[in-house]
Amino acid sequence: MPLLLDLLLLGSLWVFALLTLTALPLFRGVVFFILLGLMLALVWIRLDAPDIALAEAAIGAGITGVLLLDTLGHLHKLADQESSPIRLRSSRFWVALISSLSLAGLLVWALLDTPSTPTMLAEQVIKALPNSGVDHPITAVLLNFRSYDTLLEIGVLVVAILVGLTLADKDAAQLSLPTLPNPLLQACLALLVPLMLMVSSYLLWAGSKQPGGAFQAGAVLAATGILLHLSGFRLALRTSERLMRAGLLLGFSVFLLVAASALIGGQPLLTYPDGLAGTLILLIELALTFSIGLILLSLFTLPHFALPEQERQI
Repeated sequence: MPLLLDLLLLGSLWVFALLTLTALPLFRGVVFFILLGLMLALVWIRLDAPDIALAEAAIGAGITGVLLLDTLGHLHKLADQESSPIRLRSSRFWVALISSLSLAGLLVWALLDTPSTPTMLAEQVIKALPNSGVDHPITAVLLNFRSYDTLLEIGVLVVAILVGLTLADKDAAQLSLPTLPNPLLQACLALLVPLMLMVSSYLLWAGSKQPGGAFQAGAVLAATGILLHLSGFRLALRTSERLMRAGLLLGFSVFLLVAASALIGGQPLLTYPDGLAGTLILLIELALTFSIGLILLSLFTLPHFALPEQERQI
């Protein structure tokens, strides 16, 4: 039965990926893309990686799907057209095919080149877990043992949103993003918003002992803001562009500050002092949750952040 389920998931991935690439109406392609993200989340669950499954469902399928749907709303003229069929003589088709086969070949080569003697990384992580400051091995790896990777990932997000803000068309900022004036949706906000904020807080708190953390909590926080925006509700923030960008940089700045503070005591970069690892990791997670939520939300409402030195609504 488990083998049949795995084969069904694998076949579903191929089908949804193919439908996403070949769907004629653009809207249908976006729907298949969201379904592909949900199927990937199920695959990660089958691989015993619930943290990645949460991130895929929230960001890969949820936030990205909303961004694509919003893009279709702005490009409604193109959305009504049908995509051109795949042409075998097209150079883009062959570039995509060769790239895909090359990547598949590299993955197969990496799998076959696996060392015969296992490194037993899981045992090493479990052995060092008491000194990590948290009780969950994945959080310990992401924010302690391999915190360089997480710091660079946050840096990539910050660079992406700052480039987006820099390239944003200030004239287009006058065009308000479409809203969904749904009375039922607005009536449910009183229940949904507190519930989503509670879920975000729970995911952040749970990250120290079970699947969860800043990425998942930030995604839910951003989804709350997007829901408020689509329902027509606006939070008037009397703030400047510099203050808004400071919020985007908060998580990366706190992470970098904690990483560099170890150098003062003569320790290597990103080395937590004894007894303070848990507190510092919690501080980093809090700052990252706010910044990740704000980054994902600003990607959706990017034009509203492009106007300098005036009141904004998000």
